[in-house]
Amino acid sequence: MLKDNIAIGTDIVEIERFRSLDVESPFFSRVFSENEIAYCLSHSDPAPHFAANFAGKEAVVKAMNSKCRITVNLVELLRSEDGAPYVVINSDCDYDVHVSLSHSSTHAVAVALVVHQSYLSNMSEVQGILEQTVKQILPEGEVHD
Repeated sequence: MLKDNIAIGTDIVEIERFRSLDVESPFFSRVFSENEIAYCLSHSDPAPHFAANFAGKEAVVKAMNSKCRITVNLVELLRSEDGAPYVVINSDCDYDVHVSLSHSSTHAVAVALVVHQSYLSNMSEVQGILEQTVKQILPEGEVHD
């Protein structure tokens, strides 16, 4: 049954929330991995990247919790060599997670799709659907990948 094999989650975050936090705050080490923190701090303006990663983690948790109970600190969003985000779940679960992240000048948004491993088919098509969904959420002309 399709609904048993696929779940979706989404989240939107105000970037300003991350501008007002001190990077030394315990929040960052509680929520983000060392790799995630290093990635975000590698940008001249890390706030949109922290916000997008946080939105991504929340979207994954929302999608996964209908299948496997996890928390944001068990979700790690990393980047492939081409910069595309991918998800590592530090928990036993028979689901693959796909995520699309984006941000405007004020908000970061994420959509996560959880697919049971027995249901994997054309995931490039699924990733395309996720990216289009993210672009529809943010105002036109405000999308930054």
